Amino acid sequence: MKRVTPLLVGCAVVAVLTVICVAWAPLLIKGLVPLDGNMIALSYPNWSMTRNLGAGSLLPAWNPWRDMGEPFLADPQTMTAYPVMRLLCLLPDFSGFLRSWVVLHTLLASGFLGALAWRLHRSAAASAVAAALAGLNGTFTGRATFPNHFAAAAWLPAILYFQSGLSPLGLGVSLAMQWFAGFPPFSILSVLAVSIWASSQGRKGLKCLIQGGLWALGLAAVQWIPFLEFMKGASRRLVLDPEMARQYSLAPGQLLKEAFIPLWIHFAPAVSGDPAIVCFYAGLTAWGLAAWAILRGGKGERVLGFFCAAALLLSLGGHLPGFDSMTILRIFRFPANWLLLATTTLALLAASGVARLPHTHWKWAAVAVVILDLVVFAQAPRVAWSLPSFLTEPPAITRSFRDARAFSRIFHTEDLRRVWEGGFLETEDDYLLMREFLAPSYGAAFGISEASSYQTLRLKTANEYLNRMTREGPRSPLVDWAGIEMVVGLKRGAARADRESIGMTPRGPARSRVFFEPRDAGAVKIEDYRPGRVAAKVDAVRGGRVVLSEMDYPGWRVLVDGLPAPKTPFADAFPSAPIPAGAHDVLFVFRPLSVSVGAGISILTMLALVLTAALGRKSAIRDGAS
Repeated sequence: MKRVTPLLVGCAVVAVLTVICVAWAPLLIKGLVPLDGNMIALSYPNWSMTRNLGAGSLLPAWNPWRDMGEPFLADPQTMTAYPVMRLLCLLPDFSGFLRSWVVLHTLLASGFLGALAWRLHRSAAASAVAAALAGLNGTFTGRATFPNHFAAAAWLPAILYFQSGLSPLGLGVSLAMQWFAGFPPFSILSVLAVSIWASSQGRKGLKCLIQGGLWALGLAAVQWIPFLEFMKGASRRLVLDPEMARQYSLAPGQLLKEAFIPLWIHFAPAVSGDPAIVCFYAGLTAWGLAAWAILRGGKGERVLGFFCAAALLLSLGGHLPGFDSMTILRIFRFPANWLLLATTTLALLAASGVARLPHTHWKWAAVAVVILDLVVFAQAPRVAWSLPSFLTEPPAITRSFRDARAFSRIFHTEDLRRVWEGGFLETEDDYLLMREFLAPSYGAAFGISEASSYQTLRLKTANEYLNRMTREGPRSPLVDWAGIEMVVGLKRGAARADRESIGMTPRGPARSRVFFEPRDAGAVKIEDYRPGRVAAKVDAVRGGRVVLSEMDYPGWRVLVDGLPAPKTPFADAFPSAPIPAGAHDVLFVFRPLSVSVGAGISILTMLALVLTAALGRKSAIRDGAS
């Protein structure tokens, strides 16, 4: 039997990889990439910026390209602290990165939920069903155009697996990796799920949870401490206003359609909300197995059924009576995020149902039906598929900038941003327009700095500056100080973004990234520019101020002729320092205390974790020998 086991394991791995390849055939076999507004405005730019910034720094702290400058490491959605992201960014192209990303995280989700089902039921068929439902359900596959959502969701099964085995180290590492993956709402949901699981385990479970949580806080300190500082300065509040919190609530009829009508996407694809967010599908067989588990199982299955139903109910969001008054539920922008817990509990229930089928051939028949259903559904045409070159080739508008090294910015007006962010891509021309006019954040992928990007955590100072600039109009000095060279917006009276309604307005040569004010009192020459570090020579005819046109933020320091200079905000937005007449060397450098403290805590925690694991291994070997 021992000789056969490696062969069986090898066959199982080949089978799993074959299923993944079939389900993701457009990506893994045809070489296409899934395409929607999320990929254009968020995912591809984040990948490109992480590659560019990560090449020069282990912990890239500042991003000069978006929103006139903002923290980079502190923004979870960039995933710059996620080891998997940094590793896969070494691959030469985006399509290779995305293929590896999807396969790796699908295996992660499937492997750990399958292992958890095996631990609970000791049934290969139950393990297979749990693995298939974890890696190929519609909610999980739909998030592929959000790599941070996809990765964060993939870590939930690992978190539950290590909690079930009372492993604080494994739990701590999994929670930290999920946080690094870059989608805080899924981290919050995972903490909720694992806390409920720990409570059912009694005192030992709660002890494991507390210890694992402390390990996670220490390991992830390098990212969450800067994040808290970022949240303090961001325009987004922790508790959202009701209108924003209701975004992408699932209507009851839509949820019933997605849950119980097989392959609904093929004949009734219309949904309210972004399909990448609101998609939910596991197949009727999975529901039947879950119902069988609740009928034939015990208290555990009934508890799982309760939480699955509760998660589905909470995904209704704004359709729930009294939702606006439930403050705790308004920390999520998307009520549809609750579908993560619904799909996970449903997968565990289906695994339990398979384990309780009376005959082995019935069990494997159920496995086959579930996998076939999911493979047929997975990556149905709810997103467009495109050659990678659609994203990676620089649009023609990038040639309109006279010199990217002059750090000139593009500005998308608020009305155009609102139309793009609130609408959905329905035709091929919609995708082309977002590409051709560098939809907010997309330009950053090509080194084009933006005055207004797609950023839910935009700094308050940037928001206030943009609002003042919009009120004062195109002749405002605020436009000049921001270095805006191109304005893209809707023409007067237009309500939809199409080829006739979008207009581009070139401006004169933009101000340099570092400038002297008053303008006629001095000249500036940038000697060295790196994100978070700018060196310049200033020749001042008379006294004035030297200004860096990137958002002021805790951590910026100014040195004049090698000595610290008093830093004050210019126009309530940019870091600046007084300069006397004469020639001077000026250095702007970004060294936030939050990053230094967080990195120190994370390093010490990693050392402690390695030491603890080594001591535990020695103890286990000693106990085994005795």
